[in-house]
Amino acid sequence: MSHNAAAAVIITCEHGGNRIPRPYAHLFRGARAVLESHRGYDPGTLELAKLFAARLMAPLFASTTSRLLVELNRSLQHRALFSEFTTGLDPAARRQLVESYYLPHRQAVEDCIAESVRTGCGVVHLSVHSF
Repeated sequence: MSHNAAAAVIITCEHGGNRIPRPYAHLFRGARAVLESHRGYDPGTLELAKLFAARLMAPLFASTTSRLLVELNRSLQHRALFSEFTTGLDPAARRQLVESYYLPHRQAVEDCIAESVRTGCGVVHLSVHSF
């Protein structure tokens, strides 16, 4: 890519909320405090990511499902893909979490990047987190 080539900006926010879908709520009984902590999500990042996306006129890919359900910011082989709340699920249930939450997010981001590259643009990926 030359120094004069255009670059597309994409913004992601993998830990924008601490929502637990109803079918998994039983796994998190008594865990309200951890869900509301930094372990459950990155407070304030969704608002910041929306602001960046609006100001930069960039696509935003965000999740409001808690990272404690499945960690969108890890590889499929990562030992911490599932938290202590979901690691004990049977393989079929964990696979369902991956298919329902992890893969759709990752695929949307990858598709957007691939389209930018296909049209000759570089890509700047801004992933919004708090630490």
